[in-house]
Amino acid sequence: MKKLRPFFSGALAMALAVSLIGSAAAAAGKLQIGSAGVVVLDQVKVEPGASYTAEGSSIPAVVTYEDPTGKTHNYLPVRMLAEYFNIPVTWSEKRGSVVLGSTMENAQLEARIYREGEERPKNPANPALGKTLGPFTEVDPGTVDTSARPTGIDDDKTRVQTITGYTTGGYFISENGKYIVLTVTNNGQTPVTCLAGRTPMFGSFEHFPSVDIEPGRTLTRAFAVADGTTEEASGFTAILRGANPTDPADVTVSLMQYR
Repeated sequence: MKKLRPFFSGALAMALAVSLIGSAAAAAGKLQIGSAGVVVLDQVKVEPGASYTAEGSSIPAVVTYEDPTGKTHNYLPVRMLAEYFNIPVTWSEKRGSVVLGSTMENAQLEARIYREGEERPKNPANPALGKTLGPFTEVDPGTVDTSARPTGIDDDKTRVQTITGYTTGGYFISENGKYIVLTVTNNGQTPVTCLAGRTPMFGSFEHFPSVDIEPGRTLTRAFAVADGTTEEASGFTAILRGANPTDPADVTVSLMQYR
């Protein structure tokens, strides 16, 4: 990616606004830069007249254009929207375009056919601690005090029997509790795979390394929630399914938040 590319997402609206200056003048429209604020999900993100910082540069948060009919059009930086709504944003050199969400442009897919009776690769039995995805970091469950009452409960010893898999999750802002604790017991006769990660608002599911739970075993995973995590970025999801696609999953699940 070229050196100038990191600034593209923040400056895209500005480029659009500049292109409007000539037409605005010709059509007797009005153009105002940085006069409006931004409110996301009823939370003030930018006060009217304040700027937005993108890649270390301060730029107008909103460009407002009033056309000759009196209708108002507001233009916002792509980077700002992507940040507020937890949307991955990249630049495609090939397409000369801003890309919102996941893309298959540079993906390398590898298909593998397993013969009958051939074992599939197993995931580790224990999670890899210290990995971070967005506002969540996987930590040692032993460091979390679960003796007090949880501040939030999404599942409390929920028994599930499924072939297609079971999904649980919610939105966990840091002010409600610093930790998320996921506990899964495999009641079945075959291994169960546990995936956990951040809920996409737009794009693909990003998850921590998968963990396999053997029959009769209980797995506990804990995740620290970063201070200042906003509601729009606080989505967390856990997926439980048979380690082999044709195997059923019989699990008991708890998902809670603690201080």
